[in-house]
Amino acid sequence: MKYLKTLPIVLFFILSFFLYWKITHIKESKELSSALLNKDLPILPLEFFEGNISLNDIYKKEPFIINYFASWCAPCRVEHKVLDKFSRDNIIIGIAYKDSKKNVKSFLEELGNPYKAVLLDEKGRAAIELGLYGVPETYFVDASGKIKYKQVGPLTIEKFENIINLLNK
Repeated sequence: MKYLKTLPIVLFFILSFFLYWKITHIKESKELSSALLNKDLPILPLEFFEGNISLNDIYKKEPFIINYFASWCAPCRVEHKVLDKFSRDNIIIGIAYKDSKKNVKSFLEELGNPYKAVLLDEKGRAAIELGLYGVPETYFVDASGKIKYKQVGPLTIEKFENIINLLNK
């Protein structure tokens, strides 16, 4: 009988320890392979929202970065500062994932706009083409139009610099 009273307490501590261990061992961002690495960026069915260039202006002409984000995404807000820092020296195209024009506009007005162009993927169709895991997610595309790197999760300044250095070798 005494055993039955202590069993829930023991189970609680075991589960608590397991949860603590999982939470403390989660990486900040993940490098996940993609079937599209070193392949041409697929044609994406997207609606142009804002900006002064289109994908056609830069595709297969110079390197650029595609960043999937959403106004409702908390990690996207954190990553936004990193994108802003690197937007002066890099062409970054933003794709708003399953978001409304109104919310995207408010998001960019509040945090600033690091993107040379913003495209909308309201229904997530282009995300399927790219094999999107979730937001934020960033693709580094070289001057030949090939996807060279895929970052799942928010970028940090250090991670962004490491990726750029790796791609410039």
